[in-house]
Amino acid sequence: MTEPVPGRRSTALSAALIVAAGAIFFAALTPPIISMSIRVFGLDPEGKTLGLSSILLIGSVLAVLGAPFFGSLSDRTRGRFGRRKPWLVAGAALMLVGGVVCGLAPNIAVVAIGWGIAQLGFSAAISSFFALIPDLIPEHLRGRVSGGIGLVTSLVVLGGVTFASQNVTNPVLMMTVPGIVAFVFVIALVFFVGDADVVQSGLPLTRFGIREFFGSFFINPVKNRDFAWNWISRFLFGISMVGLQTYATYFLIDAVHLEVQDAAAHYAAVTALSTPVAIFCFAASGWLSDRLGRRKLFVVAAAIVCAIGFGVAAISPTATGFMVAFLVLTVGQSFYLTVDVAIAASVIPEPTQAAKAMGVYQVSTTAPGLVVPILGALILTSAGAYVPFFIILAAAALLSSLTILLVRRVR
Repeated sequence: MTEPVPGRRSTALSAALIVAAGAIFFAALTPPIISMSIRVFGLDPEGKTLGLSSILLIGSVLAVLGAPFFGSLSDRTRGRFGRRKPWLVAGAALMLVGGVVCGLAPNIAVVAIGWGIAQLGFSAAISSFFALIPDLIPEHLRGRVSGGIGLVTSLVVLGGVTFASQNVTNPVLMMTVPGIVAFVFVIALVFFVGDADVVQSGLPLTRFGIREFFGSFFINPVKNRDFAWNWISRFLFGISMVGLQTYATYFLIDAVHLEVQDAAAHYAAVTALSTPVAIFCFAASGWLSDRLGRRKLFVVAAAIVCAIGFGVAAISPTATGFMVAFLVLTVGQSFYLTVDVAIAASVIPEPTQAAKAMGVYQVSTTAPGLVVPILGALILTSAGAYVPFFIILAAAALLSSLTILLVRRVR
Protein backbone atom coordinates (compact mmCIF):
# COMPACT_ATOMS: atom_id res chain seq x y z
CA MET A 1 0.00 0.00 0.00
CA THR A 2 1.06 3.63 -0.25
CA GLU A 3 2.88 5.20 2.69
CA PRO A 4 2.89 8.81 3.96
CA VAL A 5 5.62 10.70 2.15
CA PRO A 6 8.46 12.06 4.30
CA GLY A 7 9.90 15.46 5.14
CA ARG A 8 9.75 18.39 2.74
CA ARG A 9 7.93 16.29 0.17
CA SER A 10 4.97 15.83 2.56
CA THR A 11 4.88 19.57 3.22
CA ALA A 12 4.87 20.37 -0.49
CA LEU A 13 2.23 17.73 -1.14
CA SER A 14 0.10 19.18 1.65
CA ALA A 15 0.25 22.58 -0.04
CA ALA A 16 -0.65 21.05 -3.42
CA LEU A 17 -3.65 19.27 -1.91
CA ILE A 18 -4.88 22.48 -0.31
CA VAL A 19 -4.69 24.40 -3.60
CA ALA A 20 -6.42 21.62 -5.55
CA ALA A 21 -9.13 21.41 -2.90
CA GLY A 22 -9.86 25.08 -3.46
CA ALA A 23 -10.37 24.49 -7.17
CA ILE A 24 -12.59 21.45 -6.64
CA PHE A 25 -14.77 23.23 -4.11
CA PHE A 26 -14.97 26.31 -6.31
CA ALA A 27 -16.80 24.14 -8.84
CA ALA A 28 -18.76 22.14 -6.27
CA LEU A 29 -19.92 24.94 -3.93
CA THR A 30 -20.50 27.94 -6.18
CA PRO A 31 -23.70 26.52 -7.74
CA PRO A 32 -25.54 25.52 -4.53
CA ILE A 33 -24.38 28.64 -2.67
CA ILE A 34 -25.43 31.22 -5.27
CA SER A 35 -25.23 30.53 -9.02
CA MET A 36 -27.85 27.75 -9.09
CA SER A 37 -30.38 29.95 -7.30
CA ILE A 38 -29.71 32.70 -9.85
CA ARG A 39 -29.98 30.21 -12.72
CA VAL A 40 -33.30 28.82 -11.44
CA PHE A 41 -34.68 32.32 -10.78
CA GLY A 42 -33.92 33.24 -14.39
CA LEU A 43 -35.80 30.21 -15.72
CA ASP A 44 -38.75 30.13 -13.27
CA PRO A 45 -38.99 33.09 -10.85
CA GLU A 46 -42.41 32.03 -9.55
CA GLY A 47 -41.42 28.45 -8.74
CA LYS A 48 -37.87 29.23 -7.68
CA THR A 49 -37.92 27.60 -4.22
CA LEU A 50 -39.44 24.31 -5.38
CA GLY A 51 -37.26 24.30 -8.53
CA LEU A 52 -34.04 24.91 -6.62
CA SER A 53 -34.97 22.37 -3.94
CA SER A 54 -35.75 19.71 -6.55
CA ILE A 55 -32.49 20.22 -8.45
CA LEU A 56 -30.35 20.13 -5.33
CA LEU A 57 -32.24 17.12 -3.98
CA ILE A 58 -31.60 15.11 -7.16
CA GLY A 59 -27.93 16.09 -7.12
CA SER A 60 -27.62 15.12 -3.46
CA VAL A 61 -29.12 11.68 -4.05
CA LEU A 62 -26.52 11.01 -6.74
CA ALA A 63 -23.73 12.40 -4.55
CA VAL A 64 -24.78 10.23 -1.60
CA LEU A 65 -24.74 7.13 -3.80
CA GLY A 66 -21.67 8.13 -5.77
CA ALA A 67 -19.06 8.98 -3.14
CA PRO A 68 -18.76 5.59 -1.40
CA PHE A 69 -19.20 3.71 -4.68
CA PHE A 70 -16.41 5.56 -6.44
CA GLY A 71 -14.33 5.35 -3.27
CA SER A 72 -14.57 1.55 -3.30
CA LEU A 73 -13.65 1.47 -6.98
CA SER A 74 -10.64 3.68 -6.24
CA ASP A 75 -9.46 1.29 -3.50
CA ARG A 76 -9.65 -1.56 -6.02
CA THR A 77 -7.97 0.31 -8.86
CA ARG A 78 -4.50 -0.94 -9.84
CA GLY A 79 -2.19 0.28 -12.55
CA ARG A 80 0.75 2.50 -13.34
CA PHE A 81 -1.47 5.58 -13.15
CA GLY A 82 -2.32 4.91 -9.48
CA ARG A 83 -5.46 4.31 -7.43
CA ARG A 84 -6.70 7.85 -6.90
CA LYS A 85 -5.57 9.80 -9.97
CA PRO A 86 -7.84 8.14 -12.59
CA TRP A 87 -10.94 8.97 -10.56
CA LEU A 88 -9.74 12.51 -9.85
CA VAL A 89 -9.36 13.22 -13.56
CA ALA A 90 -12.60 11.50 -14.60
CA GLY A 91 -14.51 13.25 -11.82
CA ALA A 92 -13.19 16.69 -12.72
CA ALA A 93 -14.10 16.09 -16.38
CA LEU A 94 -17.69 15.21 -15.42
CA MET A 95 -17.95 18.31 -13.23
CA LEU A 96 -17.00 20.41 -16.24
CA VAL A 97 -19.49 18.65 -18.53
CA GLY A 98 -22.26 19.08 -15.96
CA GLY A 99 -21.53 22.79 -15.64
CA VAL A 100 -21.77 23.25 -19.41
CA VAL A 101 -25.14 21.47 -19.49
CA CYS A 102 -26.45 23.65 -16.64
CA GLY A 103 -25.32 26.81 -18.40
CA LEU A 104 -26.92 25.90 -21.73
CA ALA A 105 -30.11 24.37 -20.27
CA PRO A 106 -33.41 25.75 -21.64
CA ASN A 107 -35.47 24.61 -18.64
CA ILE A 108 -35.34 23.34 -15.05
CA ALA A 109 -35.36 19.66 -16.07
CA VAL A 110 -32.18 19.99 -18.13
CA VAL A 111 -30.52 21.96 -15.34
CA ALA A 112 -31.31 19.03 -13.04
CA ILE A 113 -29.65 16.62 -15.49
CA GLY A 114 -26.56 18.81 -15.72
CA TRP A 115 -26.31 19.15 -11.95
CA GLY A 116 -26.68 15.39 -11.57
CA ILE A 117 -23.75 14.83 -13.94
CA ALA A 118 -21.68 17.39 -12.03
CA GLN A 119 -22.48 15.75 -8.69
CA LEU A 120 -21.45 12.32 -9.92
CA GLY A 121 -18.18 13.87 -11.06
CA PHE A 122 -17.69 15.59 -7.73
CA SER A 123 -18.33 12.29 -5.91
CA ALA A 124 -15.67 10.51 -7.95
CA ALA A 125 -13.15 13.31 -7.53
CA ILE A 126 -13.64 14.11 -3.85
CA SER A 127 -13.67 10.53 -2.53
CA SER A 128 -10.31 9.89 -4.18
CA PHE A 129 -8.98 13.32 -3.27
CA PHE A 130 -9.68 12.91 0.45
CA ALA A 131 -8.20 9.39 0.38
CA LEU A 132 -4.86 10.95 -0.55
CA ILE A 133 -4.70 12.52 2.92
CA PRO A 134 -4.55 9.30 4.99
CA ASP A 135 -2.62 7.71 2.10
CA LEU A 136 0.18 10.26 1.94
CA ILE A 137 0.02 12.88 4.70
CA PRO A 138 1.55 12.14 8.16
CA GLU A 139 -0.74 12.50 11.19
CA HIS A 140 1.10 15.55 12.57
CA LEU A 141 0.30 17.57 9.42
CA ARG A 142 -3.34 16.61 9.00
CA GLY A 143 -4.75 19.36 11.20
CA ARG A 144 -2.94 21.98 9.14
CA VAL A 145 -4.06 20.34 5.90
CA SER A 146 -7.66 20.26 7.14
CA GLY A 147 -7.43 23.88 8.26
CA GLY A 148 -5.80 24.85 4.97
CA ILE A 149 -8.60 23.19 3.01
CA GLY A 150 -11.13 25.06 5.12
CA LEU A 151 -9.26 28.32 4.55
CA VAL A 152 -9.15 28.00 0.77
CA THR A 153 -12.78 26.92 0.85
CA SER A 154 -13.69 30.25 2.42
CA LEU A 155 -11.66 32.02 -0.25
CA VAL A 156 -13.33 30.16 -3.10
CA VAL A 157 -16.74 30.82 -1.58
CA LEU A 158 -15.87 34.51 -1.78
CA GLY A 159 -14.57 34.02 -5.31
CA GLY A 160 -17.63 32.04 -6.33
CA VAL A 161 -20.14 34.50 -4.88
CA THR A 162 -18.29 37.45 -6.41
CA PHE A 163 -17.95 35.73 -9.77
CA ALA A 164 -21.62 34.70 -9.92
CA SER A 165 -22.87 38.12 -8.80
CA GLN A 166 -20.95 39.71 -11.69
CA ASN A 167 -22.30 37.24 -14.27
CA VAL A 168 -26.01 37.12 -13.38
CA THR A 169 -26.94 37.79 -17.02
CA ASN A 170 -24.44 35.27 -18.48
CA PRO A 171 -25.53 31.80 -17.31
CA VAL A 172 -23.16 29.84 -19.57
CA LEU A 173 -20.10 31.64 -18.21
CA MET A 174 -21.45 31.55 -14.66
CA MET A 175 -22.00 27.79 -14.67
CA THR A 176 -19.01 26.69 -16.79
CA VAL A 177 -15.94 28.59 -15.55
CA PRO A 178 -15.82 26.90 -12.09
CA GLY A 179 -15.66 23.48 -13.79
CA ILE A 180 -12.81 24.63 -16.02
CA VAL A 181 -10.85 25.82 -12.98
CA ALA A 182 -11.39 22.51 -11.17
CA PHE A 183 -10.28 20.46 -14.17
CA VAL A 184 -7.08 22.47 -14.71
CA PHE A 185 -5.98 22.27 -11.08
CA VAL A 186 -6.83 18.58 -10.76
CA ILE A 187 -4.60 17.84 -13.76
CA ALA A 188 -1.84 19.86 -12.07
CA LEU A 189 -2.29 17.89 -8.83
CA VAL A 190 -2.12 14.59 -10.70
CA PHE A 191 1.26 15.51 -12.16
CA PHE A 192 2.49 16.72 -8.78
CA VAL A 193 1.47 13.52 -6.94
CA GLY A 194 3.24 11.41 -9.55
CA ASP A 195 4.36 7.98 -8.39
CA ALA A 196 3.37 8.61 -4.77
CA ASP A 197 -0.12 7.33 -5.63
CA VAL A 198 1.09 4.04 -7.14
CA VAL A 199 0.49 1.01 -4.93
CA GLN A 200 3.90 -0.23 -3.81
CA SER A 201 3.11 -3.47 -1.98
CA GLY A 202 1.07 -5.25 -4.64
CA LEU A 203 -2.25 -5.23 -2.83
CA PRO A 204 -4.37 -8.10 -4.18
CA LEU A 205 -7.33 -7.42 -6.39
CA THR A 206 -10.60 -8.43 -4.77
CA ARG A 207 -13.89 -9.49 -6.30
CA PHE A 208 -16.38 -6.70 -6.88
CA GLY A 209 -19.82 -8.29 -7.15
CA ILE A 210 -23.28 -7.40 -5.86
CA ARG A 211 -22.29 -7.91 -2.25
CA GLU A 212 -19.21 -5.74 -2.62
CA PHE A 213 -21.25 -3.12 -4.47
CA PHE A 214 -23.69 -2.71 -1.60
CA GLY A 215 -20.82 -2.98 0.85
CA SER A 216 -19.40 0.20 -0.71
CA PHE A 217 -22.08 2.19 1.09
CA PHE A 218 -21.68 0.67 4.53
CA ILE A 219 -19.18 0.66 7.37
CA ASN A 220 -20.34 -1.29 10.42
CA PRO A 221 -21.26 1.35 13.03
CA VAL A 222 -21.11 -1.14 15.92
CA LYS A 223 -17.55 -2.25 15.15
CA ASN A 224 -16.47 1.26 14.19
CA ARG A 225 -18.24 3.51 16.68
CA ASP A 226 -15.83 6.41 16.44
CA PHE A 227 -16.34 6.56 12.69
CA ALA A 228 -20.12 6.35 13.13
CA TRP A 229 -20.38 9.11 15.75
CA ASN A 230 -18.11 11.37 13.74
CA TRP A 231 -20.27 10.70 10.66
CA ILE A 232 -23.42 11.67 12.57
CA SER A 233 -21.77 14.80 13.95
CA ARG A 234 -20.65 15.91 10.48
CA PHE A 235 -24.10 15.19 9.06
CA LEU A 236 -25.83 17.33 11.68
CA PHE A 237 -23.40 20.21 11.31
CA GLY A 238 -23.72 19.88 7.54
CA ILE A 239 -27.46 20.48 7.78
CA SER A 240 -26.80 23.86 9.39
CA MET A 241 -24.13 24.85 6.85
CA VAL A 242 -26.03 23.68 3.77
CA GLY A 243 -29.22 25.30 5.02
CA LEU A 244 -27.56 28.70 5.22
CA GLN A 245 -25.74 28.38 1.91
CA THR A 246 -28.72 27.11 -0.08
CA TYR A 247 -31.28 29.72 0.88
CA ALA A 248 -29.21 32.81 1.72
CA THR A 249 -29.97 34.46 -1.64
CA TYR A 250 -33.71 33.77 -1.36
CA PHE A 251 -33.65 35.04 2.26
CA LEU A 252 -32.30 38.34 0.97
CA ILE A 253 -34.97 38.40 -1.76
CA ASP A 254 -37.98 37.25 0.30
CA ALA A 255 -37.28 38.48 3.85
CA VAL A 256 -34.99 41.47 3.24
CA HIS A 257 -36.89 42.42 0.03
CA LEU A 258 -33.91 42.95 -2.27
CA GLU A 259 -34.00 42.49 -6.03
CA VAL A 260 -32.09 39.46 -7.32
CA GLN A 261 -29.10 41.45 -8.55
CA ASP A 262 -29.00 43.50 -5.33
CA ALA A 263 -29.26 40.29 -3.28
CA ALA A 264 -26.34 38.74 -5.16
CA ALA A 265 -24.29 41.92 -4.77
CA HIS A 266 -25.03 42.14 -1.03
CA TYR A 267 -24.16 38.46 -0.59
CA ALA A 268 -20.86 39.10 -2.36
CA ALA A 269 -20.11 42.14 -0.20
CA VAL A 270 -20.84 40.27 3.03
CA THR A 271 -18.74 37.31 1.88
CA ALA A 272 -15.85 39.68 1.10
CA LEU A 273 -16.16 41.19 4.56
CA SER A 274 -16.21 37.78 6.25
CA THR A 275 -13.29 36.27 4.35
CA PRO A 276 -10.49 37.96 6.38
CA VAL A 277 -12.26 36.73 9.52
CA ALA A 278 -12.28 33.20 8.12
CA ILE A 279 -8.62 33.37 7.12
CA PHE A 280 -7.59 34.43 10.62
CA CYS A 281 -9.73 31.75 12.27
CA PHE A 282 -8.46 28.99 10.00
CA ALA A 283 -4.81 29.97 10.38
CA ALA A 284 -4.99 30.30 14.15
CA SER A 285 -7.19 27.32 14.93
CA GLY A 286 -5.44 24.94 12.49
CA TRP A 287 -2.06 25.62 14.08
CA LEU A 288 -3.55 25.48 17.60
CA SER A 289 -5.35 22.19 16.92
CA ASP A 290 -2.12 20.47 15.86
CA ARG A 291 -0.19 22.11 18.68
CA LEU A 292 -2.64 20.99 21.37
CA GLY A 293 -3.46 17.68 19.71
CA ARG A 294 -7.13 18.50 20.27
CA ARG A 295 -9.92 18.26 17.68
CA LYS A 296 -13.28 17.87 19.45
CA LEU A 297 -12.94 21.13 21.35
CA PHE A 298 -13.15 23.02 18.06
CA VAL A 299 -16.33 21.20 17.02
CA VAL A 300 -18.05 22.13 20.29
CA ALA A 301 -16.97 25.76 19.99
CA ALA A 302 -18.11 25.87 16.36
CA ALA A 303 -21.56 24.55 17.21
CA ILE A 304 -22.16 27.12 19.95
CA VAL A 305 -21.00 30.02 17.79
CA CYS A 306 -23.14 28.90 14.84
CA ALA A 307 -26.22 28.61 17.04
CA ILE A 308 -25.70 32.23 18.05
CA GLY A 309 -25.35 33.24 14.41
CA PHE A 310 -28.61 31.58 13.42
CA GLY A 311 -30.29 33.30 16.35
CA VAL A 312 -29.18 36.68 15.02
CA ALA A 313 -30.51 35.84 11.55
CA ALA A 314 -33.85 34.73 13.01
CA ILE A 315 -34.53 37.89 15.02
CA SER A 316 -33.09 40.41 12.55
CA PRO A 317 -34.30 39.85 8.95
CA THR A 318 -32.47 42.89 7.59
CA ALA A 319 -29.44 43.48 5.42
CA THR A 320 -27.43 44.47 8.52
CA GLY A 321 -28.75 41.51 10.49
CA PHE A 322 -27.72 39.17 7.69
CA MET A 323 -24.23 40.68 7.69
CA VAL A 324 -23.79 40.24 11.47
CA ALA A 325 -25.20 36.71 11.40
CA PHE A 326 -22.97 35.74 8.49
CA LEU A 327 -19.86 37.03 10.27
CA VAL A 328 -20.70 35.04 13.40
CA LEU A 329 -21.45 31.92 11.34
CA THR A 330 -18.15 32.37 9.50
CA VAL A 331 -16.28 32.08 12.79
CA GLY A 332 -18.18 28.93 13.72
CA GLN A 333 -17.76 27.25 10.35
CA SER A 334 -14.06 28.12 10.30
CA PHE A 335 -13.52 26.42 13.64
CA TYR A 336 -15.38 23.33 12.47
CA LEU A 337 -13.73 23.00 9.07
CA THR A 338 -10.32 23.34 10.71
CA VAL A 339 -10.64 19.83 12.18
CA ASP A 340 -13.21 18.30 9.85
CA VAL A 341 -10.95 16.27 7.55
CA ALA A 342 -8.34 15.66 10.28
CA ILE A 343 -10.88 13.85 12.46
CA ALA A 344 -12.21 11.82 9.54
CA ALA A 345 -8.71 10.72 8.50
CA SER A 346 -7.97 9.61 12.08
CA VAL A 347 -11.03 7.37 12.52
CA ILE A 348 -11.08 5.46 9.23
CA PRO A 349 -11.48 1.74 10.06
CA GLU A 350 -9.00 0.27 7.56
CA PRO A 351 -6.14 2.19 5.88
CA THR A 352 -6.17 -0.14 2.85
CA GLN A 353 -9.76 0.98 2.18
CA ALA A 354 -9.20 4.68 2.81
CA ALA A 355 -11.13 5.84 -0.26
CA LYS A 356 -14.18 3.75 0.67
CA ALA A 357 -14.09 5.12 4.21
CA MET A 358 -13.65 8.70 3.05
CA GLY A 359 -16.37 8.12 0.47
CA VAL A 360 -18.78 6.94 3.15
CA TYR A 361 -17.68 9.89 5.27
CA GLN A 362 -18.29 12.19 2.32
CA VAL A 363 -21.91 11.04 2.39
CA SER A 364 -22.21 12.88 5.71
CA THR A 365 -21.30 16.09 3.87
CA THR A 366 -23.64 15.46 0.93
CA ALA A 367 -26.60 13.84 2.72
CA PRO A 368 -27.62 17.19 4.26
CA GLY A 369 -28.42 18.10 0.67
CA LEU A 370 -31.20 15.52 0.87
CA VAL A 371 -32.64 16.97 4.06
CA VAL A 372 -32.30 20.71 3.52
CA PRO A 373 -34.24 20.97 0.22
CA ILE A 374 -37.11 19.05 1.79
CA LEU A 375 -37.07 21.35 4.82
CA GLY A 376 -36.92 24.37 2.52
CA ALA A 377 -39.83 23.21 0.37
CA LEU A 378 -41.98 22.40 3.42
CA ILE A 379 -41.10 25.31 5.69
CA LEU A 380 -40.10 28.28 3.53
CA THR A 381 -43.58 29.18 2.30
CA SER A 382 -43.36 32.81 3.45
CA ALA A 383 -40.81 35.40 4.58
CA GLY A 384 -41.69 34.76 8.24
CA ALA A 385 -40.93 31.06 7.87
CA TYR A 386 -37.19 31.76 7.96
CA VAL A 387 -37.42 32.08 11.77
CA PRO A 388 -38.32 28.41 12.47
CA PHE A 389 -36.00 27.38 9.65
CA PHE A 390 -33.02 29.07 11.31
CA ILE A 391 -33.99 27.61 14.70
CA ILE A 392 -33.85 24.11 13.19
CA LEU A 393 -30.41 24.84 11.72
CA ALA A 394 -29.16 26.06 15.11
CA ALA A 395 -30.45 22.92 16.82
CA ALA A 396 -28.68 20.71 14.27
CA ALA A 397 -25.38 22.48 14.96
CA LEU A 398 -25.74 22.03 18.72
CA LEU A 399 -26.58 18.34 18.36
CA SER A 400 -23.39 17.87 16.34
CA SER A 401 -21.35 19.01 19.35
CA LEU A 402 -22.96 16.38 21.57
CA THR A 403 -22.34 13.49 19.19
CA ILE A 404 -18.68 14.38 18.56
CA LEU A 405 -18.03 13.97 22.29
CA LEU A 406 -18.77 10.25 21.89
CA VAL A 407 -15.74 9.80 19.62
CA ARG A 408 -13.05 8.24 21.78
CA ARG A 409 -10.08 7.79 19.44
CA VAL A 410 -9.71 11.56 18.92
CA ARG A 411 -9.11 14.07 21.70
